Amino acid sequence: MRILIALLISTSCALGLAQESAGQRAQEVDQPQRRAPIEKAELIKRFDKDGDGELSAEEATAARRALAAQPANQPQNRDYRTAISIRDPKDFKVAGGKEIFSGPQAGEILPKLNVTAVGGDNDGKAIDALGNNSGLQVLILSDQYGSSVRGLIGLTRFIGTINDKSNIKLNAIVVYLGDDTNQLAENAKKYGKYVQGNPTIGLSRDGREGPGSYGLDRNVSMTIIVAEDGKVKYNFPFPQGMLTPDPHVLGAISEIIQAKPETMREWLAASYPNRSRDNANARPNGVDVRALISPVLNKEANDEQIDNAAKRIDVVLEKNKVAAAQLGSIAKRIIDSGNLSNYGTERSQYHLFKWAKLYGGTRPATEREAQQK
Repeated sequence: MRILIALLISTSCALGLAQESAGQRAQEVDQPQRRAPIEKAELIKRFDKDGDGELSAEEATAARRALAAQPANQPQNRDYRTAISIRDPKDFKVAGGKEIFSGPQAGEILPKLNVTAVGGDNDGKAIDALGNNSGLQVLILSDQYGSSVRGLIGLTRFIGTINDKSNIKLNAIVVYLGDDTNQLAENAKKYGKYVQGNPTIGLSRDGREGPGSYGLDRNVSMTIIVAEDGKVKYNFPFPQGMLTPDPHVLGAISEIIQAKPETMREWLAASYPNRSRDNANARPNGVDVRALISPVLNKEANDEQIDNAAKRIDVVLEKNKVAAAQLGSIAKRIIDSGNLSNYGTERSQYHLFKWAKLYGGTRPATEREAQQK
């Protein structure tokens, strides 16, 4: 019974726990009961296959996939402020106490950062992304995989809100890392409409590893640096990307703009008045469709892993017509956009095409409409 209860934890909590074990400290919410130790213990008991007491990256992925497919019994109409945590940046650690160094460390001066500008008057030109290297800076160096982009978008949205409320402003700088500059540019423009906070956006001119003077770890998906007048205050490496704004990063921002954590939390909470409604729309009949499809779009997965994830989704769709219609609609929009090749691997695209054909013919029904049928 305890295992069943653990499996019914909300998908957002499950994603957080999986990230913590896979390579980073996850965000913690302000509701203690959602982080009760028994929940994590049960997750480890259920998914720790090698018996070492921790979830490896592979085990955490399995946990995330399994939990994403479970119906959520918890109410969805939560006050968003309960999902925002701001913590002491000095407490930031990568899971397992492993030390990872990616980019300039605290106390060091940021080297010149040559990038190709995206958007604005300098679009396509070579610039120093740091400008005159003055003021408070939040530098985000990131690949363009799903979790990294989602975390980047969430953080820039927060920065936009903070700059609206605070008398001390942040200079946000986003640098996309990758070896295919054409693909980088295409994706950067696609994500542009979601990136807020008016950041400087650039593409790495030095491939996936970025400028040699920065000493970035190629195996780290996202490195976030908080600096003042070009001097590093904090460095946060995220090996697998930051799915949602990390509470330690928010703590560093709170510190440098001299805002009390509770004040900044109120700012951020107030900027999401429709959060609960959006969550309800994303979870037809208790299924988080976006989380459900995520493993199939993993560019690092092989064909067998993708097929297995797709089979689990097919089982859910057979029983949940509302979720099937919504996933079909998502798949159809991807195909109609002409950007199918940007999603996952060729095997991922096969399954998207299949779901679009099977379920994408009509608009997704609402839960009320489904119950009336």
